[in-house]
Amino acid sequence: MNIKLYLKENIIKNFLIILLAGLAFPFFSKKLGGVEPNQMNDLLLILSMLLVTASFANFAFTFEKTKMQKTGQRWLSYFATFIYMLLFALILEALMIAVEIVYPSLNSIIILFTVLLYIGLVFYDFWDLERASQ
Repeated sequence: MNIKLYLKENIIKNFLIILLAGLAFPFFSKKLGGVEPNQMNDLLLILSMLLVTASFANFAFTFEKTKMQKTGQRWLSYFATFIYMLLFALILEALMIAVEIVYPSLNSIIILFTVLLYIGLVFYDFWDLERASQ
């Protein structure tokens, strides 16, 4: 198996996710800034439920079940994880912005938690790919 190729493809996938999430941040910031403060707690609850759903979908998927040498299967796996991880990143962004609006004093803690959570997700993605490539 060509682990170097798979790692390169996965790096590109993760770079695109971070790029798209970064581009979406100003849009989310503007839209969430317009939410009434008394509705923000409901929004936080909805976002939390969506995050759990995205987490379940992402962690239920595994590259181990993919025949990595088959290009079509490999790319379908990349697209699936791309969607799950992008959704995860966008929900984390929205949560971070919403918490900043409702609880401004917790902003730095939420940013730290968000960054660590996403880094863990990326490490899991690479670990799962590495495991499947053996």
